[in-house]
Amino acid sequence: MENLDSGSFSSPPVIKQLSVFVPNRLGELLKVTRCLDAYGLSIRSISIVEAADHAVFRLLVDRPGLAMETLRTEGYSVFESDLLGVALPSMDSDPIRRVLSALLLAELNVHYVYSLLAPTTNTPVLAVHVEDLDAAVRALSEKGLELIGQEELE
Repeated sequence: MENLDSGSFSSPPVIKQLSVFVPNRLGELLKVTRCLDAYGLSIRSISIVEAADHAVFRLLVDRPGLAMETLRTEGYSVFESDLLGVALPSMDSDPIRRVLSALLLAELNVHYVYSLLAPTTNTPVLAVHVEDLDAAVRALSEKGLELIGQEELE
């Protein structure tokens, strides 16, 4: 985990998210997970957004480059996004509120969040998609929050 001084970073530690567009049909999620499993890829977290005719599976995986290549080979439309992984402090009585408050004070829009456990440390993590990664890194770091990167999901 990395606790960043607000002026000492060149690029923020990020987690790569894959968004997979699939038809909204029974069994599609299982097909995607089997495809990844066939290549020994591990899903660390998942979020599903559905519409009438399609769904978007947001995935955090251990090896996003290979996962993207695999899914595209299987015919899926896949896009990559950068998220911030914020370690939730165990000593804090309301760590999610602390993260969201830091982002609100910086006047940053949060597009979505979901949770996971970092497998290397068993630390609860909030994966956050925000409008401005650099500003979010500064805001979170100023509040003493630790950020995790993709390497901690491998």
